[in-house]
Amino acid sequence: MKPILLICVLLALSAYNQHNRAAVTVVSLNYQQSDIQKQFDTLYNHQQTDAGVYKGFIEQALAVCHRNTDTAPAATQDVFSSMYLNLHSGQYDCVTTTVFQFPDGTISATGVFNLTPGDTIAPDHDFPITGGAGGYEGISGKYTRKYKDGVYHVELQYYKR
Repeated sequence: MKPILLICVLLALSAYNQHNRAAVTVVSLNYQQSDIQKQFDTLYNHQQTDAGVYKGFIEQALAVCHRNTDTAPAATQDVFSSMYLNLHSGQYDCVTTTVFQFPDGTISATGVFNLTPGDTIAPDHDFPITGGAGGYEGISGKYTRKYKDGVYHVELQYYKR
């Protein structure tokens, strides 16, 4: 009798937890090269290890993002990347913070990727959503960015904690 009671209690707890789990919201956006404003600052007084390979960069970029079904601006994506040349790998270690500004608040994500000197487009990446403000306060989730055929595709998956 005890095993049946224990199983019933576990099933009830499982059902309760499933019922109270927050629903995931998915926001799909896109932008093209013409939607991007950017500025690069070289670090270390323009010191180069090879021709065109700097020891570090700071990138600041802004992109006007559109919903996949609309051409009107839906959000602004602000990006700040600190890129340092890793002399062991020969690639830039890039620490990036991305903030999406919507009319009702912001969503922030931070992550790391590697960039080969000479490449101008960051590789596809998934970053954890590190927070939000306004209507997005108290969220967690994932920011995914993929590049294909000249279009950057963004997906924000988040839930309220």
